[in-house]
Amino acid sequence: MLKIHESGMWFHLPETKTFPIEQSDTYRKVNTRGVSAVEFITMGPKQDIIFVEAKTSAPDQENGEGIGEFVEHIGKKFIHSLEVCYALLTKALPDEEPLFPDSLQEAFKQQPRIKLILIVKNLKDDHRAPLGELLRKQLRAEMRIWNMNILVFNKESAVAHNFVHKNSS
Repeated sequence: MLKIHESGMWFHLPETKTFPIEQSDTYRKVNTRGVSAVEFITMGPKQDIIFVEAKTSAPDQENGEGIGEFVEHIGKKFIHSLEVCYALLTKALPDEEPLFPDSLQEAFKQQPRIKLILIVKNLKDDHRAPLGELLRKQLRAEMRIWNMNILVFNKESAVAHNFVHKNSS
């Protein structure tokens, strides 16, 4: 079991199906060139590939200040993470990445359903849907190209869906 602590939440993940991209050698090399990444990529129960970004908070959507930059930043993290994975698969990034599990690599080759999941620990329930809509608008073209779905959770809903360990603090 791989345990990742991020933004005040614990994630317990199957090690053989999870790529902790932020902890990888590959990411450390490309991060110096403006590349950003999600916390980790894992496989779901239906062989979906799930990209997870965790945040403690998000800008308040009601006043709109900073929400555009936040959504743009999160969108870039998702896309850069997807690009790093496919660059590793096609050997465009020449190094072997020991943290990229074989089972996840195989799933990427099988026309996977991709889910982009943003978990904001302190997000109000009524802000989840509007934030999801903004992300879908930001990533509209990528959603069509990659057959992806975008979901937004707060800590409580992430625990209910078993994305976050219930004893997170």
